[in-house]
Amino acid sequence: MRRIVDTAERTVRTARLSIVIPCRNEREFIGNCLDSVLANDFPKEELEILIVDGMSDDGTREIVTEYTQRYPFIRLIDNPRRVTPYALNIGIAASRGEIVMRIDAHAMYSAEYVRRCVEALRLYDADNVGGMRRSIPRDDSLRGKVIVECMSHRFGVGGSRYRYVNLTEPEPVDAVPFFCCRKEKLLELGGFNERLTRAQDMDFNIRLHRAGGKMLLVPGATCFYYQRTDWTSFLKRAFSDGCWVVLGFAYASHLPVSPRHLVPLAFVSGVVAAALTAVFVPPARWLLLAILGSYLVADLAASIDVARKARDGRYAFMAPLVFAAFHSMYGLGSLWGCLKVAAMPAFWRKAAALLEAKI
Repeated sequence: MRRIVDTAERTVRTARLSIVIPCRNEREFIGNCLDSVLANDFPKEELEILIVDGMSDDGTREIVTEYTQRYPFIRLIDNPRRVTPYALNIGIAASRGEIVMRIDAHAMYSAEYVRRCVEALRLYDADNVGGMRRSIPRDDSLRGKVIVECMSHRFGVGGSRYRYVNLTEPEPVDAVPFFCCRKEKLLELGGFNERLTRAQDMDFNIRLHRAGGKMLLVPGATCFYYQRTDWTSFLKRAFSDGCWVVLGFAYASHLPVSPRHLVPLAFVSGVVAAALTAVFVPPARWLLLAILGSYLVADLAASIDVARKARDGRYAFMAPLVFAAFHSMYGLGSLWGCLKVAAMPAFWRKAAALLEAKI
């Protein structure tokens, strides 16, 4: 990959970086997040940290205020709308840096994360870069450990390579965790779609890709993300993410997700359609068995691989349930999203307008 002629030392020293952290009620994690960023080897005189808070009421703001009193380059900014895309746009607008990096509050970052992302952005003439995301459990239970392993396996998360690959060189990809971009590029693309409560990052990556932007996954830059590991929050998040994969169609003028995000919808829809058809057409039960049987084989194979990598045979018994529950809830969420979109008059007006334009 071609490099711009420069040295890593000069690149970092001449950069001015704004780190934007959207958060709401992150008392449990915000301190560890900020400590890990402060421990980075990026020069503090070139750095500002903007915590854009959605009016937290759990003590998060008090913790952040303590950091702002100790570190003058940390600022607390209000986000009265309380959701992520507003926080990102507020942070971008308030940033003073040439480069803007978004990170998550419920994660910690390796000591080289910030520097390596900034270096890659400038040395490789990239438009958006990010590091590897390694999931860690929020509790020490077997269930939590198995969920983390499943959400770090290709069968669980598909083409999200930043979750499971190990790189030695930067790799072109279609998505990175969070973002690290030049501010001018963010403004050029119009920031983040504020109507997308979820999936705004996928939408941004797709718009950047369509505009000819280059995205790179950077080795040596690792964040450690606290994965939801209790069944209730894990499955609720899967359902919500699946729902917003489809709801995005109503709030964007283009396909706001990659086709791979619709695979769980195809699976669940196939099962539901085959099951309903089998009630009236008995031979259709063979189609249902074929769909479920194929999934079961893939699920078991992936679960055995998870157990092999973890060197713990117990994972082979719990992982099939985790995979199936996650894919089913994600797919059901997408199916629910389809129903919600179909009930929106604006969707049908948009569809009619597109059809009329083609005719």
